[in-house]
Amino acid sequence: MNPVVKKLTVDDVNRAPLAFKLINQNEYINLYQVREKVKLEDASTITDIELRLSKSSGGMAPFLRFSLNGRCFTLSDVKKHYHDAKLSNYPRGDSENETTSYTSFSDMDKNEITFSFNQKKPICLTNVTITTIQ
Repeated sequence: MNPVVKKLTVDDVNRAPLAFKLINQNEYINLYQVREKVKLEDASTITDIELRLSKSSGGMAPFLRFSLNGRCFTLSDVKKHYHDAKLSNYPRGDSENETTSYTSFSDMDKNEITFSFNQKKPICLTNVTITTIQ
């Protein structure tokens, strides 16, 4: 996770490299979203960017999730960079929106990255979730 995001708190989220807008909260966390699309060099876009931050110091680690659109990134593409990614979730037949997920556990920055493939289009990467292990 980008060091700027990794150290974000509810007090300084406005200094983030993206314009996060508070959309929901409870007694423990604030939930933020970025409305605009982020264009990548290959014309793909990152959308549905969501950030969850703990309201208390030492609470839940930052949680960043986003969707990919445009180019189809396959599991093979993911494994070229994250060869240790292991199956961490699979559809159980409860919804057509379920995903198959592969997680790369704890890099040197203690990040855990999960790559999810929607069962409607199981070949292409749908979402990426990044959390920090505390």
